[in-house]
Formats: sequence, structure tokens, C-alpha cells
Amino acid sequence: MLNAIRKFFTPPAFEDEEKTRIAGVLFRILTSTYILPPTVLFIQILSPASGQFFLPLALLVAITATILIAFAKRGHIRPVSMALIASFLVLSTIVEIFSKGETRPVSILSGAVIIAGGLLLGPRGSFITAILYGLKHIIVLFLINNQIIEVQTPSPAPTPIVDGVTTFIGYLLIAIVFSLATNSIYSTLTRLRQSESKLTDSNQKLQELTQTLEKRIDERTIELEKTSILSKRRARQFETITRISRTINSAQNLAELLPRISEAVSEQFGFYHVGIFLNDASNKYAALVAANSPGGKRMLARRHQLKVGEQGIVGYVTDSGEARIALDVGMDSAYFNNPDLPDTHSEMALPLRIAGTVIGALDVQSKERNAFTNEDIEVLSTLADQISLAIQNARLFDQTQKALTESEAVYRQNLRDSWSRLPKELKLKGYRYTASGTVELIKKEPSDEIKVVKDQNMQRREFSVPITLRGEPIGTLSVQVPKSERLGRDQIDLIRAVAEHVALSAENARLFEETNTRAARERIVSDITNKIRSTNDPNEMIQTAMTELQRVLGATRVEIIPQKNTLSPDK
Repeated sequence: MLNAIRKFFTPPAFEDEEKTRIAGVLFRILTSTYILPPTVLFIQILSPASGQFFLPLALLVAITATILIAFAKRGHIRPVSMALIASFLVLSTIVEIFSKGETRPVSILSGAVIIAGGLLLGPRGSFITAILYGLKHIIVLFLINNQIIEVQTPSPAPTPIVDGVTTFIGYLLIAIVFSLATNSIYSTLTRLRQSESKLTDSNQKLQELTQTLEKRIDERTIELEKTSILSKRRARQFETITRISRTINSAQNLAELLPRISEAVSEQFGFYHVGIFLNDASNKYAALVAANSPGGKRMLARRHQLKVGEQGIVGYVTDSGEARIALDVGMDSAYFNNPDLPDTHSEMALPLRIAGTVIGALDVQSKERNAFTNEDIEVLSTLADQISLAIQNARLFDQTQKALTESEAVYRQNLRDSWSRLPKELKLKGYRYTASGTVELIKKEPSDEIKVVKDQNMQRREFSVPITLRGEPIGTLSVQVPKSERLGRDQIDLIRAVAEHVALSAENARLFEETNTRAARERIVSDITNKIRSTNDPNEMIQTAMTELQRVLGATRVEIIPQKNTLSPDK
């Protein structure tokens, strides 16, 4: 029960702080009005003739306060505030009418109501409330003095006790209202001070944050500038690598490729010395195979090499497969002091790999100290990979060229052998094609140049064109014309074209004949093999083989002689 009563008189809280403040003041004023009924009852006990209408009026005020609290609970703060001020105005009017102008307690309370109007309705509320109270008081006095309103049973004059109690209660209500006003002012000042303190803290934090952000912006700007410079440098380096790649792709021979690479890298990157080392077959020494500097060329002349894993930075790189930088060669324990390169102060070596295997190293040297960075390793490693790929391609090209040359030599030898056997096997000497027919010729050796033969008896001229196949002469095409007729360039080109087609046609015919012969031979062998396999008797197999060979070869006698075993029986 008490919790319900306490909850009923507890001011509601809203999201708007100002509305919550006004609700607190409103509830305190409404709660204070509940002292009127017991006060009026106490006055009537002390002075029964003080007026009978004040107790019902006090009860009406309490009931009105309860109704207003109920509406305020629902959030109607401003309408309830206006209703409260209007209720006080009505209450004071009734009291003045029935008191016939004896309104000192009401006058005392009017100051509190005016202040309450300011607290509940804002600064304008105080002025409006004061104006309404003043007009009300003037109108009531005018009506009473002119006897326009006549009260039949006016209240008797208050006794000193009643006057004292009502005055005391009036002052108490004024104190309560002023206390609410003071609390509101102090609460506002406290909030202002807190807000000012928070604002000061926020400003200080904002200044610190601004300084931090400015510092970060400066640092980030410096980093961006460094990154931009580094990016531009890398872009130039990659562009340089692209130009070097074009140079690399322009050569396929290792003897021509590697010097081009060393010259291009030195020219594009501005290195004092660029050397390319390749490991030997035993992977014990890394030999210098290309260099651009005068000292490097002297090293090439004396076949300079370094022991893998033992001598110099190149030896370290070709053994470990890891790049290495010597920013000051005098301080690097792995540096190999080379008298041919006395101006070297910085050196960097990068491994050359093919399929994960180290095949050598790219050695670059500079006259400046601290000339290389770790970023240079990343960029130049890309160049080293391209050089490795170029070396692999050049090696494969050399191997392919060598294999192709060997294949062509073998092919030309087979071609030469085949066409040298063909006239003997076919007993072919040559033919002459004329309008009257074909005449067999005597054997002639193929010629590799055009010959003109003059026949004084027959009054003719003969043009001989070699018939060549893959660079090998396999015959001669001879054309005879009357002695008086001259052959033009177009006619000679036609004869040569015919000779080329004759070579291709003859080769195709020979290959076709060989293919047919080989197919016939394979077919005969297959037939003989099938007949041999038709029986499981060894003697019959031998007899079948002999019979078939005699039939196919046209031989008069076929013998099968078993091989004597020259091994001892125990073996």
C-alpha cells in the first residue's frame, strides 16, 4: 500500500531533461497542497466561527491536486501546469469573494503562485500569472465595493490565532515554492558547471586529439612522401628491368647473351661493375662468364673463378642460395678483395636459379658505401630470375639447335644413302623425254650447278639444273633447246621450280615405295609367324619356317643351324 502511494507521488522521468525538471517541481507543489485540509480543520477546531465553507474548499483543492497528479503521470505536464495556476486563481477569487476583501493570506500566497508560474511555464509564465492575479484582485474589489456581488453570509473577521496560523501556512508555502525555485536554479547552475567542466575536458581532449591527429598526419605525410619516393624509385627500377628484358630477349646464344646482360644492367642501374658467375659441372667453382668493367674483362681473360661456399660473397651466395649485401666491403668477412676492382665499396650478389637449383650468381658492385638496400634485393631478385630464365632458354636453344643439326646431318646421310642405293637396286641410269617417246640414258653424276652443253653436231644447247632434296643433290634435270634459241630468266626460274617439284615428287614416290615394301615385308613376316604358331610341335615349327622362307625368297635350299653352347655345363 505504502509502495503504491509512494509510486503515485513520485515524479515521472522523461527523455527531455527540462520536462523531467518541470514534472518534479509540479509534483512538489501539488503534494504541498495536501496540507490545506488538515490546516483548515485545525483552524476550525481553534475557532469554530472562522467560516464553514473553507473545509469543503480545502477538500476540493486536495481532490483537484489528485486529478492533476494522475494526468501528469501520463505525461501531460504543461496542460497540468496551466490547470494548476488556473486552480489557484479560481481558489483565490472564491476566497476573496467570501472574505469581502479580507485577503491577506491569499495575497501572501499570490507571490508563491507567481513564482510557481515562472517555474512551471517559464519566464513569461510569471508575468502572465502576476497580471492575471492583479486583474482578478481589481475586478473582485470593484464588484464588492459597488455591491454588484453580495455575499449573504460573509465570513467573520479572523481571530488572531486564525490569522497567525493562516499567515504562517502562507509563509511556509512561499518558502516551499522559493525552495523549489532555488533548487531549480542551483540544479541548473550545477548542470551548467558540470557542462562547463565537461566542455573544458572535451576541449582539452579535443586539443590533445587535434595535436595527436596533426602529429599522425605529419608522420603519415612523411611516410607517404617516403612511400611515394620509394614507389617512384621502384617504378623506375621495374621500367629499367623491362628495358633489360628486351635486351635479354634479343639474343639466344649464351656467348652473346651474357655480355649483353652485364652491359645492360650496368648501363641502366649505373653500377660500377656487373659480373655473371656460373657454377661448373661439379658445383665446386663459380666461374666468371661475363662482365662489363675493364677489371672484369681482365678477370675474364685469366678465367677468374671462386670456390663455392668458401671464397667471397659470390661463393657464399652460390652455396647458400641467399642474396647478400655488403654495405661496406671492408667490414664484411665474406668479401673477396679483388685487385682488379680496387674502387669497390659496396657489393650485392643474387643467386641465379633454374628449377630451384642454384646455377650461379649475379654480382653487382658500386663505388659508393651503403649503395644498396633490402628493397633493392626484392627488385633485383626479379631481374636475377629473368636472367636465370634467359640462361635456361639459351641453353635449351643451344641444345635444340645441336639436336636439330645432328638430326639434319643424320637425315641427309640417310637421304644420301637411300638415293645412292636406288639406281643400283632399280638399275636406273636416267631417261630422256621427247615427243617421240622415252629413251634410256647413260648414267650421269648429279651436279649442283646449272650447266650449258653445246652439241656442234646436233646444233642444240643443253641446260642442266640440279635436283636437290634438303640440300643433297639426287639427280639432274637437263633441258635441250635449239642452238639459236635463248632462254630468258623466267624460263630458267620455271626449270628450277620444276626441278624442285621433281625432287619432292621423287622423294614422295620413294617413301611410298619403301612404305609399301616395308608393309609387304611385315605382312609376310606376320603370315609366317601365324603359320609357325599354328602348331605346338617344335620340329613342325622349324619345318614350316623353312618352307615359308624358301617359298618367299625363292631359295633352293634353306638350313637352320643351331648355335653351339660354348659355356660349361655348370654355367
